[in-house]
Amino acid sequence: MQIWNIGAEGQIYIGAMAASGVALFSGIDNHWLMMLMMFTAAFIAGGSWAGVAGFLRARWQVNEVIVTLLMNYIAILFVDYLVYGPWKDPKGFNFPLTAQFADGARLAQYFDTRLHSGFFLALFIALLLYLFMERTVWGYQIKVIGSNPKAARYAGMKTGTTIFMVLFLSGAIAGIAGFSEVAGLQYRLQHGISPGYGYTAIIIAWLAKRSAIGVVIVSFLLGVLLVGGDSLQIYWQLPIALVYAFQGLILFFLLASDFFVQYRLKLVKGGKYA
Repeated sequence: MQIWNIGAEGQIYIGAMAASGVALFSGIDNHWLMMLMMFTAAFIAGGSWAGVAGFLRARWQVNEVIVTLLMNYIAILFVDYLVYGPWKDPKGFNFPLTAQFADGARLAQYFDTRLHSGFFLALFIALLLYLFMERTVWGYQIKVIGSNPKAARYAGMKTGTTIFMVLFLSGAIAGIAGFSEVAGLQYRLQHGISPGYGYTAIIIAWLAKRSAIGVVIVSFLLGVLLVGGDSLQIYWQLPIALVYAFQGLILFFLLASDFFVQYRLKLVKGGKYA
């Protein structure tokens, strides 16, 4: 739809915060009800956070790139306020983190590894998005509005509502990622729960050409790169910054390749290039 959400990092934090609030303070004993409530809270919180940018863009044409980017800092610092302040674990030796979640607020893990249900949830969401974009009328409308907003309005499509809903859905999915992180790996809310996953997602979306199935493939490759960076730190004593620099180079060369695909040097009469 040519709408750019640069705020996935902040939406991950907001989703993780909402899910953590349910896990810590709801008092729900049933595991499945707890998972449902944590999921719902993260979905609504992440979506609402991105929905602010969607409303501003739809109502007053405020640039969503600037709004979503700046809201990252608000979200991250608000979570820091909670883990350094009112939600801080009194038994946490003064570290900026909450108390651990109860067993009922944790996603199932498999094969004695860090693999948990959130991985399969991500695959399922990618499949749903693919079917939604390729097999539904609303998915078709999103593509039409992105290609030609004026023609879409002339055809009677509600562009403002669609802009809001697309950004809401984008933020909601990021919020689910935050839920998956705290319920599947961390089991608590803490400072720095995301080491830049939301920013890495921008590279992934660009490399995948905004394809839901492509996102799965590219995410796996970028995940291998990040895990390999950890190994470089441990065995070769190389800084993790090299991995992030490599990610930046990937995006840089991708942008450059797009330029040369669209434009080319051509020798014209007189021996000059055009």
